Amino acid sequence: MNKIKENTSSMLSVLRGEFIVDQNNQKYIPFLLFIAFLILLNIRISFRAERLLKESISLEQEVADLRFMYITTKSDLMSVYRRSVIEEIVADKDLKTSLTPPIIIKKNND
Repeated sequence: MNKIKENTSSMLSVLRGEFIVDQNNQKYIPFLLFIAFLILLNIRISFRAERLLKESISLEQEVADLRFMYITTKSDLMSVYRRSVIEEIVADKDLKTSLTPPIIIKKNND
């Protein structure tokens, strides 16, 4: 029972900060400051990792949107390249499809 009271009182002295005043415990102050620094560094790193994760998710969403826009634009352009669509576009300029096939010119090596 006495040991429990001793542990409780030592724990309360740590929480109150009374252990720092004691001359025997002042040698631990640099170590405690180092531990506090590491805790703050850990918090900062976790916040940075969370921010990078959010940025990564938003960039992935942007890539997905751009891919969808690329596929849509490519589909629209493929429909414009059809022969019937081109004939309709140039009909206003009095251009018509040639009925005679093209002549292939062969080069003679003589």
